[in-house]
Amino acid sequence: MKTPNYRSIKRSAVATALCVLALSSAAVLLFPATASADVVVEWNIAMTSYSEALPPPGMPPFAEARIYAMTHLAMLNAISRDGSNYSAVAAAAQAAHDVLINQFPGGAASFDTLLATQLAVIPNGVAKTRAVQLGAAAAANMLAARTNDGAATAEAPYTPGSQPGDYQFTPPFNGPPFNGYAAVPKWGQVTPFVIDQVEHFRAPAPYTVHDLEYTFDFNEIKALGSQNSAARTADQTDLAMFWYENSSFGWNRVARLLVAQQSHNLSEHARLFATLNAALADAYIASLDSKYLYNFWRPITAIRLAAADGNDLTVADLGWETLLLTPPVPDYPSAHAAAGGAASVVLISFFGGDEHTFTLTSTFPVPPRTFNRISDAARENAISRMLVGIHFRLACTAGYEQGLAVGQWAVKHVK
Repeated sequence: MKTPNYRSIKRSAVATALCVLALSSAAVLLFPATASADVVVEWNIAMTSYSEALPPPGMPPFAEARIYAMTHLAMLNAISRDGSNYSAVAAAAQAAHDVLINQFPGGAASFDTLLATQLAVIPNGVAKTRAVQLGAAAAANMLAARTNDGAATAEAPYTPGSQPGDYQFTPPFNGPPFNGYAAVPKWGQVTPFVIDQVEHFRAPAPYTVHDLEYTFDFNEIKALGSQNSAARTADQTDLAMFWYENSSFGWNRVARLLVAQQSHNLSEHARLFATLNAALADAYIASLDSKYLYNFWRPITAIRLAAADGNDLTVADLGWETLLLTPPVPDYPSAHAAAGGAASVVLISFFGGDEHTFTLTSTFPVPPRTFNRISDAARENAISRMLVGIHFRLACTAGYEQGLAVGQWAVKHVK
């Protein structure tokens, strides 16, 4: 079965406004010592804009993060060469183009146009020819390396448990046309991009349904995460919807905002976006490994089945609904929180500290949000999953901590 994009299933219900960024046509002739970062940013805009604008069912976030990581790592590899007798711009552009037309074939025309525009201003000669060859080789090597990385076989049959706390199929994936569907149970076995072993980044075991902390989390999300919550403030509702989009959209957008505030060369930006997207991709791999190890149920299941959970302090509500749709994967830990935690570590490291002011927009029709610290955005991103009704608080905090560990590793090991 093709993996459905649970991000887009309720798109009409919240009147999602896709903010498609225009591809820049500017390009300049530059070499490693004085290279502009424009080519890296332009391809980042190109790939995120393409996947962001895909019609339903679109692309799940874990698959999208994998493609972004492949593209940016290929760009980094293409320009990480000894000597100066090649155009770094041409090498990076060719690498990005070749990965993307393979992974996003529907965008081939726009990717071809961007590549042609960037190459057209570079004089013909040995430097350009060698660069195109290096870029093509870097892309080919990346595609070959990821051919059998486990992504193509991550879908597998899944049988839910039967005890309180066990993950159960959630609406609408428990009925037609899905008739019981859990997404990519084997994504945790996908070969990571930078972390050494996924087991080293597993979240600790969650609580049980009989624990007092679970009871607190149960009652909190029951009140704040429901579709028509009277306890959730208007700002909390905006916050929840703001961060509901795929993590790779938002965190690459943050990186571009911060890039615009500082001056860096092409090599530095290639390293930034490669590290960021490798960390995002590996955060999803680590999270899904933990999710299917613990198989903890989602809030919508827990609240509807509370009468049989053996906890006298929880009260069932058979009609309880989340603010937005629950993705078809187990609750603990939150992959969305993990992605944000990983991204924040990379950005704080690259930009020399946590304190940066930026105003961020979302693809959802809610007001922009302004942050004075990168970590503030990451924490808000994490807790949004509780406010939207799809993760217990513990899943959010554990996912965030898991992401911090992944990000720290990526910062040290992406060269």
